[in-house]
Amino acid sequence: MTTLIEPFCRTHVVMGSVASVHVHDDISEERLQIVVNDVFDELDRLESMFSTFRRDSEISRINRGDLHHLDASREVIDILDACVFMESISSGAFSCRRADGTLDPAGFVKGWAVERASRVFEHAGIRHWYLSLGGDMQLGEAPETHDGRPRGWKVGIAHPARAGEVVSGLLMQRGAVATSGTAERGHHIVDPRTGRPCDHWASLTVCGPSLTWADAYATTAFVMGASGLEWVHGFAGYTALGVRPDGTVVTL
Repeated sequence: MTTLIEPFCRTHVVMGSVASVHVHDDISEERLQIVVNDVFDELDRLESMFSTFRRDSEISRINRGDLHHLDASREVIDILDACVFMESISSGAFSCRRADGTLDPAGFVKGWAVERASRVFEHAGIRHWYLSLGGDMQLGEAPETHDGRPRGWKVGIAHPARAGEVVSGLLMQRGAVATSGTAERGHHIVDPRTGRPCDHWASLTVCGPSLTWADAYATTAFVMGASGLEWVHGFAGYTALGVRPDGTVVTL
């Protein structure tokens, strides 16, 4: 048996991006590998249900008419209900439908899936960890200093035009951070109300207790443009930070 001295890190390709696990607990590596396998297995399972690129996923079957959405699994029904809720409270700035009318709940599923998979750490009794996917992070308890005080997770906000540079930083304790923007996939976020790409923000970051909602709020606020930050701050426990295309940081 080996015991971890340095923080443990492992990555996994899933949902068109790279998931990354970091654990700072003093725990045997053999046990931790089993736990992390379970985390990644859960992400894979959820991808297999919701991916629009997999012909056998429930979402693809619904889109083909092979499965009625009310006959889908409880998880799929819950996600579709949440997407309808998001569309309602955002006046259409959030939508889980493509221009052709087919379902694509990716804007909600990613954060939800990461938060759901991270519960594996809690059930295993692991305290100091974070799980990220495509820049969205669910954070466990922050690592402690030598005198037992939490020192916080340092999270950098990427510069929209300069790879490897950051425009701002956050010091987080337990919670979630989600960023929507152009850094990883270019101008891929489209306003479902107009069909046009959104260009007011280069990125928009939301912090709060739940990655499920932080991710959904970040995507929605990015589409909203200038009013997005204030909209996010209307939800208890959530804050937002925007970065303009020139690198200017905007907060409330």
